[in-house]
Amino acid sequence: MTSFQLSIIVILAVLNLAVPSSATYSRCKCNPADHHTDSSSQNPATSCWPSPELWTALNTSVSGKLIRNVPVAAPCYPGALYNAAQCAAVDAQWTNATFQSQNPVGLSYPVEVSCPPVNASAGQVPGTCGMGGLPRYTVNATTSEDVVVAVRSEGYGSLEVWVRYLRTGLEFEQSYRSSSDCYKSTWNGSAITIGGGYTWSDVYPFAESKDVIVVGGGTPTVGCLGGWMQGGGHGPLSRNYGLGADQVLSLTAVLATGHIVTADPCTHPDLFFALRGGGPGTYAIVLSTTVKAYPNTRAVAQHVALAPLSSNTSALLDAIAILWSAYPDLNDAGYAGYGAWGIDAAAPFFANFTSGYVHGFYTFGDNVTQAEAEAAFAPVRARLEPFNGTSLFVSVGYVTYPSYWPFYRAESGTEPAVGSPAIVGSRLFDRAALQDNATALRGMLDVLAGAPGQGVTNDVELVGGGQVFADAGDVDSGVNPAWRSSYMSNIVSRAHLPSDTAAEVRAKERDITDVKVPAMKRVAPHTGAYMNEANRNDPEWMRDFYGGHWGRLSEIKEKYDLKGVFYCPTCVGSEAWVVEASGALCRR
Repeated sequence: MTSFQLSIIVILAVLNLAVPSSATYSRCKCNPADHHTDSSSQNPATSCWPSPELWTALNTSVSGKLIRNVPVAAPCYPGALYNAAQCAAVDAQWTNATFQSQNPVGLSYPVEVSCPPVNASAGQVPGTCGMGGLPRYTVNATTSEDVVVAVRSEGYGSLEVWVRYLRTGLEFEQSYRSSSDCYKSTWNGSAITIGGGYTWSDVYPFAESKDVIVVGGGTPTVGCLGGWMQGGGHGPLSRNYGLGADQVLSLTAVLATGHIVTADPCTHPDLFFALRGGGPGTYAIVLSTTVKAYPNTRAVAQHVALAPLSSNTSALLDAIAILWSAYPDLNDAGYAGYGAWGIDAAAPFFANFTSGYVHGFYTFGDNVTQAEAEAAFAPVRARLEPFNGTSLFVSVGYVTYPSYWPFYRAESGTEPAVGSPAIVGSRLFDRAALQDNATALRGMLDVLAGAPGQGVTNDVELVGGGQVFADAGDVDSGVNPAWRSSYMSNIVSRAHLPSDTAAEVRAKERDITDVKVPAMKRVAPHTGAYMNEANRNDPEWMRDFYGGHWGRLSEIKEKYDLKGVFYCPTCVGSEAWVVEASGALCRR
């Protein structure tokens, strides 16, 4: 789990235009600025955006499920939608992931907020409210037929296909058998079929009722079928059982043509490869997926907390360097998990310490014991002990759980605050990056920590190794090959504050893009980044997000979506498009 994973399953279908090649907008996707001046207009420059009559026709074809989107915080602004009570509710719930996911244009982690909430009781006054880059219309697809109709609506501009309420059920198989009798499928363990837009908060109780576990996101509102899985997908169980994409045994999807297909190692194996980790929102719309399920297991959790005893944070960074260099060996011994650190965070890491390091690591296994976990960590603890009580507060503790689900509820299954835009960057780290050059590693941590006042936060994800490495031999996996040698990922982020000027926002973005991410690349030059938690401004995103799979994925994109129906920034195929100054999305 990380706080940057997608919490709802949304795929943007930016559909092609049926306009003459000589038209002003022939190379661009239609957008709301290209609206009808009147219903009989013959000028393609003013009539490519559908008329109200055409939107009504689409609404009829999907049985009244077309939504004309408005910003989540619209009730806070003067106009027909103004409602003081609703505005207060929006402001109170803005950082709640469930609240955001209930609105088709609610975003857990927006790039920008074009219509922010207003806290009237605190004296805030409304500024401006607009849709920004959000889709103007959404099809609330509750059946596969709704998805097909939406995709076939060529010429309907920017249309969101919302599958949150497409739910056809959860099915458990004690022993998996391919529905297509695929002879290449060797899995005969248990499996769960997830039919539609379920989140892990729906699937986990179902799995627990069958006394099995599944690899899913640490955050319960993460969607099962969308960007989490299609971008790779990690969670508490990844080290032991593999990434989320590598759990997929088969899936059904709607192609850009509107056809529904099954993809597995035998049927549409190229699409199967692409959807299993080759990037979200660009090849097809996934309707259902069947994933592996495993027997329940015991867990031992370890909690480590470090904090400086003075304003000098150098010792803290020295200790973090010790931990980072130990990650590969700890992971090989069974450790995995998540942590966070910084020298001047906006909120405390624990107690009242806004400078510090915390992690929750764990080991899984039927016979795992606390004694074994302590023994594996003993060399690291010995190196940390000289700091304890002199320059740092150091705490190390353990908790044993008899099975996985009590562990998950206590250690992982909580919702972080959402709704605030931030600029982030990440990098995957292999053993060489973490252990070959201690001086370079320590210098990088200085850069990532930032200066006091920057409010930089770093999130550590020790989720590689183990089965993630073993799955390198999976020929049907489109996951970035850098995962197969990387033990951990570090996410560095700076939040945008409501008081930030445009210049301050740009300065933060440049700091992440031009300073902090390059510092990580210098230490880990041969890996890449986890695309779901990466810097969308990365100039080397094709290599960093997709690695050696880029060429094959591009061919698959061209095969299944030649017209570019599906688009999302930094997704395969997006390199053929550019957002112009007007906001229009146009072919390069």
